[in-house]
Amino acid sequence: AASDVYKRQLLEHQKSQSTPRRIKIVPVSLFWGHQPDKQKSIFKLLLSENWTVTSRFKKLSAALFHPRHILVQFSKPVILQELIIGEEDEEKQKRKLMRLLRVHFNNQRQAIIGPDLSHRRTLINSIMSSTSVQKAMDTEIDKERKSYQQVEKVAIAHANEIVSHQSYRVIRFFYVLLTWLWNRLYEGIAVSHIERPKELAKSHEVVYIPCHRSHIDYLLLSFVLYINGLTPPHIAAGKNLNLPIVGPILRRAGAFFMRRTFQGDPLYKAIFDEYMHLMFIGGYSVEYFIEGGRSRTGRTLAPRTGMLSMTMRSFIRDASKPIAFLPVYFGYERILEASTYSGELAGKTKQEESIFDIFGIFRTFKLAFGQVSVNFGEPVKLDQFLDSKLENWRTDEHMNSEFSEACGSLANLLAERINAAVTVNPVNLLATAVLSTPRQTIQQHRLENQIEVLRYLAEDYQSLSGATSAADSQIGAPVVTQLETRAVIEQAEKVTGISREPQQFGDVLSAAPTTSVLLTYYRNNTIHVFITASLIARCIRFKDRNSKGISTDTLMATIETLHPFLKAEVYLHWGSDQVENVCRQTLAALEHLNLVVVQEDFITAPATMSDEYACLIELAEIVEPTLERFHIVTALLKDKSQPSIRSLEAAASGIAQQLSAIYGINSPEFFDRSLFTRFINTLTEESFITSTNNHLHAADKLSDFALTIDNLLDNNIQYNVMQVLSHSKTTD
Repeated sequence: AASDVYKRQLLEHQKSQSTPRRIKIVPVSLFWGHQPDKQKSIFKLLLSENWTVTSRFKKLSAALFHPRHILVQFSKPVILQELIIGEEDEEKQKRKLMRLLRVHFNNQRQAIIGPDLSHRRTLINSIMSSTSVQKAMDTEIDKERKSYQQVEKVAIAHANEIVSHQSYRVIRFFYVLLTWLWNRLYEGIAVSHIERPKELAKSHEVVYIPCHRSHIDYLLLSFVLYINGLTPPHIAAGKNLNLPIVGPILRRAGAFFMRRTFQGDPLYKAIFDEYMHLMFIGGYSVEYFIEGGRSRTGRTLAPRTGMLSMTMRSFIRDASKPIAFLPVYFGYERILEASTYSGELAGKTKQEESIFDIFGIFRTFKLAFGQVSVNFGEPVKLDQFLDSKLENWRTDEHMNSEFSEACGSLANLLAERINAAVTVNPVNLLATAVLSTPRQTIQQHRLENQIEVLRYLAEDYQSLSGATSAADSQIGAPVVTQLETRAVIEQAEKVTGISREPQQFGDVLSAAPTTSVLLTYYRNNTIHVFITASLIARCIRFKDRNSKGISTDTLMATIETLHPFLKAEVYLHWGSDQVENVCRQTLAALEHLNLVVVQEDFITAPATMSDEYACLIELAEIVEPTLERFHIVTALLKDKSQPSIRSLEAAASGIAQQLSAIYGINSPEFFDRSLFTRFINTLTEESFITSTNNHLHAADKLSDFALTIDNLLDNNIQYNVMQVLSHSKTTD
């Protein structure tokens, strides 16, 4: 009754003003804990969140024992005048206001508390009784000639191996533990665009798609979401992490475990598919890594489509709950696995995970880890994506080839949006600058100049997203360190251990071979930010050397020719129709930095002895390893000695490894076979080569493409490749 009186007074006050003031109603949500309820549970834990039965005693207990766990959420105001306009009936006005607030509070609760958690046993029973799993069991019985009880026992074992057992108490334990750990390891966690998941969680089931750099990625994202008032997701983890002691704890923190491959076990696949479907229709947020494993090179790995395919098929099966994919970028100034990755980059065999690896964390406390960044990118709403790629997805359940193509497109789109949400930290800037110099040595003043150039280009990169408004440009835009240039160098020195030697005309900084190897990891994190500017710089440098400049048309044609291959290698987030605009904008940035001179439609380099010219040369080095890999493949194709794509990949990787060993290239990812695979696949997609009857055929246009690459490389590089190629033929 009192509530009705207040509502009536508000409405009357709004209407009674001769010049009405805009009364604003601010919805305030108060949560006495973040714990979701249990489905089919009789007893609730003392501090569980339940709007209707949260007693005064529970509130008092929460305030006394968990004061930091009380969450007060202020939302966007509701303007009463705009809400009631056009509606004369006072009762309808009140109902309209209450309906809006009720929907808002329900959405807010969904985002913060999440759906009720099913009891694990109930969830497994639901999986086992599903039509798809029963059908898979029948097939297994017929195929293996086993009894129903035997197959059921195997199926239940699979389900127990997979299904998570999220516990609020364990999540609280991790909150306390990780708060201590982050404060101990890092100088802070910088979170950008957290409004994205907060808004999406109110209306969509969110599937978080992070890049995969470190084992702590799992913990970091859950921690960031939790402290920002969002429910932690259920996380897909590799079966290799289901270790004694550790596995059960991770499972209670929300992890569910999966095998690397489902091939050869259709029953396991059916159970996993059904589990994922129950998660999606239940409204649970989910997290998985489309790269599969952690990136050992620092690059975004080629995305896999397995989990995406399951998500898409589940949504097509039941689209009642909208799903949104949210890319997430992690930027580390130093990763916990630095020493392990350094060894693997240098050629050591990947070690299997062990329970004793946990204790290795304590040995790292004496090291400087700098800051870690978490940036939420631009989301992909699945219904909108399917509408654009599969017109009949709502009615046609049999779309095999079209479905596979759409799934591949979605995977690449998410990889591109992960990279579009990049964070550029001091270590990224220093690594990119130092590795672009001969012998990884540079004077202090030149390093400062180069870092200022790279920072400006990184800040300019955020407007290359094709956004149509200033507000949109902030969605998924890269985040660039705001430290002063000298502070950037000091921070990166502290974290990387790069050496400094005082000299008469200024300090000299250099990276030892082992440090250089690890710096490639941090350079590769952000190489896509600078690769277009580097290619433009290289075009101008080489044309200026030969003919005193390059025309804008020639430059555009070169960039357009190479764009599909750069896009495939580093997942650039703009298409071929945007190349000219991106090229002109990047060229304008280089002109602003005085690295190029533009006169009408003719571009030249600055004076040879100037600092700007030195910066241009070093900028042009960033793309060189990529062009060298392209040249190795085209040289092999011109040689016509490779009968198949697989043999071409192996030969190209072998030649690159040989060159790396002979010429001391401290960049082991230079001969990463997966990069050659990606390039050769793009050559096939762009119809430069075809493969029939296990035999390669090069199109006529490959010669022009190879010439474009050759014109951007030093003659001695081409000579070295030919020497190694000739030697490999004589030893075969």
